[in-house]
Amino acid sequence: MPGESLLIVDDDRFVHEALEAALEGRVERVLHAYEPEEGLRFAIEARPDVILLDVNLPRMDGLKLCRHLKETPSVRDVPILFLTVEANVQRLARALEIGATDYIRKPFDPTELRARVEAALRLGRMIALLRDQAWIDALTGLKNRAALDDALDAAAAAHERVGQPAALLLIDLDHFKRVNDEYGHGVGDELLRGVGAAIRASCRPYDTPARFGGDEFAVVFTQAEGEGARIAAERVLASVRGVVPAGGSGVVRARCSAGLCATESGGERFAAADLVKAADAALYEAKRAGGARLVVRSLRP
Repeated sequence: MPGESLLIVDDDRFVHEALEAALEGRVERVLHAYEPEEGLRFAIEARPDVILLDVNLPRMDGLKLCRHLKETPSVRDVPILFLTVEANVQRLARALEIGATDYIRKPFDPTELRARVEAALRLGRMIALLRDQAWIDALTGLKNRAALDDALDAAAAAHERVGQPAALLLIDLDHFKRVNDEYGHGVGDELLRGVGAAIRASCRPYDTPARFGGDEFAVVFTQAEGEGARIAAERVLASVRGVVPAGGSGVVRARCSAGLCATESGGERFAAADLVKAADAALYEAKRAGGARLVVRSLRP
């Protein structure tokens, strides 16, 4: 399907060339990693739709890398197909036990390879569909709190493993209760839907916009730190402040306060709760100062 990607992790460049040639047209993008550390980093940063992983890698064998991938929230559901010359049934069984979807023997048959990759891609689509259905807020169409918590855990894991920066933006609509009281819950719901659409439209594909609860929203920014995170947050807030629900007759506008906390690339290890606590403190400061502003705080685990 358009947009799908595949990651090959193998130390043999001839294997990469043969696999890419055999899979031409099956996926839009093929990523190449020749070392296990590089494979882990590519998997976390690019989030491919399927991973072809050599069992016998230098320094870190494929089984250990597979275990790392399955322990990383952002990529744990990505189907993994092992590439192997193994004839040891126990070792292959172990590969499946720790999370591999299937295995392909070398030298591979192109027809069998394509069939197994297609099956893995279908499995990945099904998992993604089920996950999205369970993690979507019905009113706004954004991710729900459970999905947000998972995204925060994934950000913390990616920061620990490969030093990937992350930031959390918390947004609270100012005087939202007054909107419900004066114009009715229908207008209030329309305002929430509009805010959700505005946040989603202003985020990048690898960010996670979510409804935090009630009239509070959140965005987990990945691959953004310092000034870049602040600029991304301001872009989201500008979009939110342009929301005008039709039922409010042009009088009601989205007014909001926000708190932002960003980590640094390669900085100290942090827990998801640390990020939430710091962003929430920044949001509280913004509200206490009169609202309609962004406050940025540094992370102090």
